[in-house]
Amino acid sequence: MEAAPDFNMALFDGGDFQLSAQKGKVVVINFFASWCVSCGKETPVIEIISHAYAPQKVVFLAIAVDDTEKKAKEFMKKMGMTIPAGLDKTGKIKDDYGIYGMPTTFFIDKNGKVSYSHSGVVTEELLRHEIDKLL
Repeated sequence: MEAAPDFNMALFDGGDFQLSAQKGKVVVINFFASWCVSCGKETPVIEIISHAYAPQKVVFLAIAVDDTEKKAKEFMKKMGMTIPAGLDKTGKIKDDYGIYGMPTTFFIDKNGKVSYSHSGVVTEELLRHEIDKLL
């Protein structure tokens, strides 16, 4: 497993997210875009799982790429997305993670290493399986 590239990103609802500050926690990062139809299909599942794993302190983060803050926020509101989210304004995070399409989801272990990445829509079963392996 390779180390997940560190980044610091401003969150839409204030504050910021520093990946390296999450050591000791399982982190699920979902790359999305407001124009991505498939992203809308997986959002309800991610929301359900984020609430289910809140007691285990699993950290969820959504990163909007190739998008604007306004459109990303509108998408989140429309889809009922409440997990922390921000915009990859420069595309550096997307490039560092080798993202070619959306949605893409990364599972990062408690030591900051990428355990699995999934291109395409995630299912509840896949999310539970990958998170449970890391708890």
